Amino acid sequence: MLISTDYLVIGAGASGLAFADALAAEADVEVTVIDRRGAPGGHWADAYPFVRLHTPSAYYGVNSLALGEDRIDQVGENAGYYERATGDEVVEYFADAAGPLTETGRGRLLTRHEHLGTGSDGEQVRDLGTGEIHDVAVRRKVVDARYLEASIPATHTTPFQVAPGVRLVSVNDLPAAQSDCSYAVLGSGKTAADACMWLLDNDVPPDRIRWIRPRDAWFYDRRHFQPLEQVDAIMEGNSLDAEAGAHAANLEDLFERLEASGRLARIDAAWPATMYRGTMLSARELAALRQIADVVRLGRVQRIEADRIVLERGETKTRSDVLHVDCTALGLNNAPATPIFQPGRIVLQQVRALSPCFNAALVGFVEAHRDDDADKNRLCPPNPYPSSIKDWPRMTSRTWRTEGRWLSEPDLSAWVAQSRLNLLRALPDHAEEPSVQKAVKRYLTHVRAAIERLKQLDGSSSPTAGEESRAIDSLE
Repeated sequence: MLISTDYLVIGAGASGLAFADALAAEADVEVTVIDRRGAPGGHWADAYPFVRLHTPSAYYGVNSLALGEDRIDQVGENAGYYERATGDEVVEYFADAAGPLTETGRGRLLTRHEHLGTGSDGEQVRDLGTGEIHDVAVRRKVVDARYLEASIPATHTTPFQVAPGVRLVSVNDLPAAQSDCSYAVLGSGKTAADACMWLLDNDVPPDRIRWIRPRDAWFYDRRHFQPLEQVDAIMEGNSLDAEAGAHAANLEDLFERLEASGRLARIDAAWPATMYRGTMLSARELAALRQIADVVRLGRVQRIEADRIVLERGETKTRSDVLHVDCTALGLNNAPATPIFQPGRIVLQQVRALSPCFNAALVGFVEAHRDDDADKNRLCPPNPYPSSIKDWPRMTSRTWRTEGRWLSEPDLSAWVAQSRLNLLRALPDHAEEPSVQKAVKRYLTHVRAAIERLKQLDGSSSPTAGEESRAIDSLE
């Protein structure tokens, strides 16, 4: 069977669907989206059962369809903040989001299909149900929505040896494996924090939890990522970034300033943190996690034996009744930057910091309204995901500089301003509020110096002349 389409999108996860949704809304084109899984939603189909979005639902998903009701939670660790969808709710949402794309007659969704590469008659796609290989004639571009595909607990390979008889489960299996025992949570990031929170929420005493953290992490305060009626908090967070960046003597001083301002936090303020993945915790989560006193900091796990855990820099005891919880999957992919727009190809990547769905939709809009790949790449330069504190200056300053370029493009600026996926879209509605004006004033006071200082800390090249000024002038 020969399929003909304008765009072939490989991956029906959040990025693939956000791109297809935005492109189809802006251009009269035919889009075919394929995915190896049996339903749209990407890694959410395999997420652990107690997972939630770590950002509000209000700016996640595709541009054309709201996720949730923009409700503020009243109870629990998220009380006072905008709702965060559960994994099941996200999967259901993406099934709904894929519907309008196909109903237009200009979209096609092929689940349980994998991309094999380019053949003699076009792109080759295998139907995983029948094994048949189909040729896809792509008139415009192949879109790689899997370049930054996350490594998740349910599908990753355990990176250490496990002796027979050791009780080890993936975080996905933690609820089913719960018992009256002690736990060893393996991993440093958000998944490990979620596992510890789940145990604490299910009445496991903190002294029965051991947390094996290869490196300590920095987390954002969740209050600085609240949209709509609480958008002043986002602007406050941006202004704290600018102030810290402007005055930082070095990388260590930068993070000390960010911590002192309340922008970033460590679970243990007495221990150095070198890991930065852009994730966040609420104050309630942070307080709960600080109850866990048994923390092992000897590097990554090498092997687990019946009575000991061998790590990179030593070992610690374990017992047969300890349930070891594997939370060591990498998560966000640290793939190197590559041009997003290439001949016959689009490689979806981060552009604005920590806004995956917005970035994919942005690329879709730019593809629909610009003809020259060099110009498209100027507006959408790749901004790799962070892994360590060394990545913060580059990621933050590159975001500010890129946003400056958008402001000289009236159609793009208008799209950004109205996009549901833009976490700052409600800012103009609250411009007269004292808290917003205070945050904007602090930002304007420091952002020019911050961009220059962060360039020095990062060692990146100078941006196009005038970008910083345009970014700043937009708020004045």
